Amino acid sequence: MSALDERAALLSIGEFSRLTHVSVKALRHYHDLGLLSPARIDPGSGYRFYATAQAPTAQLIRRFRDLDMPLDRIKVVLEATDPTVRDEIIADHLRGMERQLEQTRSAVASLRQLLEGGGPHPLNVDFRTPAAGPALMASARVTWNEVFEWLPDTLTDLRRRIGSDTALRGGPDGAIYSAEIFESHVGEVTAFIPLSAAAGHIDHAGDPLPEGPMAVTVHNGPLRELDRTYAALGGFVAEQGMGSRTRTAIRENYLVSRFDTDNEHGLVTEVCWPVLSRRGEKES
Repeated sequence: MSALDERAALLSIGEFSRLTHVSVKALRHYHDLGLLSPARIDPGSGYRFYATAQAPTAQLIRRFRDLDMPLDRIKVVLEATDPTVRDEIIADHLRGMERQLEQTRSAVASLRQLLEGGGPHPLNVDFRTPAAGPALMASARVTWNEVFEWLPDTLTDLRRRIGSDTALRGGPDGAIYSAEIFESHVGEVTAFIPLSAAAGHIDHAGDPLPEGPMAVTVHNGPLRELDRTYAALGGFVAEQGMGSRTRTAIRENYLVSRFDTDNEHGLVTEVCWPVLSRRGEKES
């Protein structure tokens, strides 16, 4: 023990818990992780004893946990010898909290609008019948929560394959969501980048993009608000008698995506809902 430790009183884990407002269970966990080790462990009883000089460290950990910082990042902060590295880790975590706060504010605003009966903006629907065409594609069976990491990572890989030559593109990035992903929150999702005729030399895997008539509307703003646009467009299709009874996949085209802006309110997404070829047509 250092000279400072020798002058510090030793406390039982319970006493140290009361001193720092950190639970005994948490202190044991921090010890197991090597985050905050006792100043002394009795070799006979195994009892943990902490020095009063360790209280500021325990309080630091508690402050970081109040900010929802993961324990592994707290450990890096506490062990950092370079103040610049330490400060950047803290700053990065605070930036993440600010983003989360903004998302929470948006969610509260959306909730209030729903509770007050405020509907979405007037729905503008276009009808298109895209032809099947080549595309860079990648598919995976994922859970609902995994989509939000899998899709941008996969589109990044596809973008790397196509490079920066915009002449090779046949349209914006997009994704196709199976009916199962909505119904079971587990299912197939396909990320794609349409290819132009000039991209014939690019080796692409998978089937061509599906063809057939679609009802299309544009969603402006955060992706977490897409459910309202889905409800409006899906309701419109059903009310017009154009809906298919088959479990059709839904397509999204990302006209302005996270690759283009950091402002989630600047995102622009087309939602493409497969429909019957004629209004009111029924399946046999």
